[in-house]
Amino acid sequence: MLKSLLRINFLLLISFFSSVAQDADNGEKDLFDMSLEELMEVEIFSASKKSESSFDAPLSSTVITSEEIQSYGATTIEEALRLVPGLVVREESNGNFDVHVRGNESLPPGNFTFYTENSLTLVMIDGRRVYNYINGGTFWEALPIGLADVDRIEVVRGPSSPLYGPNAVSGVINIITKQAMANDKSSVAANVQGGSKGTFVGSFNALKRLKNDKFSIGLSGNFETRDRDHDEYYNWITGDYTSKYELINYSIGNQFDDSYGWFSEVEMAKERLGVNAFINYDISEEVSLDLKTGYQNSLSQSAFFENFYTVLGDRTSESYYIDLTTKIKGVNLQASTERGIQDIARGSAFISKFDYNKTDLNVDYSFEFENFSLQPAFSYQQATYSDLDYVESSNTVGLMNAEQKLSNLGVSLKADYRLFDNKLRLVAAGRLDKYNVPDDVYFTYQFISTYKFNDKHLIRAVASRSNRSSFFIDSYANYYVDGDIDVAYNGNKELSLPTINMVEFGYRGKLSDIILVDIELFRTVFENAIDFQPTEFYNTANGPVLEFNYFNGDLVSTQNGITSTISIAASKKLQMRVFGTIQKTELMDYDKKVSSINPMTLALPTYTRVDQENERTPGFYGGMTFNYKPIDKLSVYSSIYYMGKQVYRHERASTNETLGTADVDPVTTMTLKVSYEFTKGIKAFVNARNLLAGEKDQFGFTDRIGALYLAGINVNL
Repeated sequence: MLKSLLRINFLLLISFFSSVAQDADNGEKDLFDMSLEELMEVEIFSASKKSESSFDAPLSSTVITSEEIQSYGATTIEEALRLVPGLVVREESNGNFDVHVRGNESLPPGNFTFYTENSLTLVMIDGRRVYNYINGGTFWEALPIGLADVDRIEVVRGPSSPLYGPNAVSGVINIITKQAMANDKSSVAANVQGGSKGTFVGSFNALKRLKNDKFSIGLSGNFETRDRDHDEYYNWITGDYTSKYELINYSIGNQFDDSYGWFSEVEMAKERLGVNAFINYDISEEVSLDLKTGYQNSLSQSAFFENFYTVLGDRTSESYYIDLTTKIKGVNLQASTERGIQDIARGSAFISKFDYNKTDLNVDYSFEFENFSLQPAFSYQQATYSDLDYVESSNTVGLMNAEQKLSNLGVSLKADYRLFDNKLRLVAAGRLDKYNVPDDVYFTYQFISTYKFNDKHLIRAVASRSNRSSFFIDSYANYYVDGDIDVAYNGNKELSLPTINMVEFGYRGKLSDIILVDIELFRTVFENAIDFQPTEFYNTANGPVLEFNYFNGDLVSTQNGITSTISIAASKKLQMRVFGTIQKTELMDYDKKVSSINPMTLALPTYTRVDQENERTPGFYGGMTFNYKPIDKLSVYSSIYYMGKQVYRHERASTNETLGTADVDPVTTMTLKVSYEFTKGIKAFVNARNLLAGEKDQFGFTDRIGALYLAGINVNL
């Protein structure tokens, strides 16, 4: 059904693209046409909620443009993030990636699969939150946009809740679309490629400026189908990769069979479809309106929810959104809503399917003075999830068995003061958020100072604090399973919210006409980690009952690190960038589970409190990029991305340390894309990904990722 929708969708788009192409100007600016000064001046908005050059940005941040993403040959938005310093990007199965800003993942170690999800980074599209509130994180495959929609991706490293609210804890990834940057020109962009492992990826974007120069309309679409590298799964019992029929539930001991519904499409890695429409109306110089709407349907096989058979599992999502942005005489207003259906563990014996509705409202205004600005802001966020319809229709239990709501009301104030001929800049931001769960108010802050000696050297210092929000599962879980031992999974509405405090120092400098350097030293302290463990085991008249509960542990994670980036514009034909992060994360008061429950004696698990290094985040990770243009029409882009050794400890380790602990060897992936522009704005290319990976598991207990070979066409008119 999904593949049929793909074909119909793109047949409908062809006629629109054709009409726009007739009015389109020449395509995107080539990276080789940009000097080092121009690269320094690439605009960024997300670092301060004000457009400024990336060189002057007060926070550790990176901008990757659509030109670089296209040259790199990324097949997904997530893969493009391997171009960003300070990001850990692991591939779980073909085209499904796990993305973390600086680390602090899988805390506390030794827990269930859903603890691997990055719940500390806020992902947005044009400022619209696309965060998943069921259990935290981002369903990347459920983003409605494709690569052809992207104008640039802005990444801010470090706590940013004072500007963007909860969940901007380790950082922010803001995907800026071409429709958000609509100007007085029409444009057409397309990217289609296909190749090995059943991979076929395409995205199209067309924007048309109407003759009165006040209206822009646009339409875009994207599709993706991929197969896995193999049809086997990691087996918790044998420690080998086996067929699904050999899998055994390590918790209760039953062997897999098709009646359970898990793994119904063994070879499938990902299928997705998205379509979007846009209208922009510039009423006057002081008033504008931007309306976006879209639909997506997706299915992926990746690491997210626990199924006790293996780490991989299926999740599905179908949704639509409406996003309205207006500017009225300095007042910025953004209102958005998203509705849909998600099944976070397709095929499970329990109901894991939810109807959901998310609503966001953000309003801000900037009072501008000669060298001082004051920006108050107001926001309201609400999410509602319900599994009632599916529980009632199937006569079985769900994870919540209810309709529940999470909301928060936030007010913030940011002051930006410049002194000494704009050399010294002081920024202070504070935000108060009132949550319904927990029923409490949280304060977050940012204090920033930058000093710009001249146009070539800038230093900065940052102290900041941010917190995560509550999620539906850890707040409202109400799941009871009858058996020889009844099991109850209970949420907790009184949890303290996980929080990160950070201190950071940074330097940006143009060392010569061809060399740009960016260095950031950071220290973060992560507190209020949420654990999920069996806490009660007792007898009743109907038999024994085991209770799992969410609670705040005493764990404190302290990370110290340094990220460095060197960009070199060696000549008009060669550009290079080298970046890397060295970090160490130490855990204090970590309650390490060393034994599981004993059903014979009703004994709970045992723990040993230890201080140890968290080796889940690689001690070193980074990359190199080389962009070479030997002749005018031919370009060669090669990159290397490296992650050092990692250790992933799953909950299975409490019953068998060897089978439940993955020592992930260092991973080196190489990409190579060769493009030839055979006519203005149209390039044919060959594209190779994961050339040096050697069919290695990059995540822990997931697929062994091998090389991917593709060929395709890029269009920019």
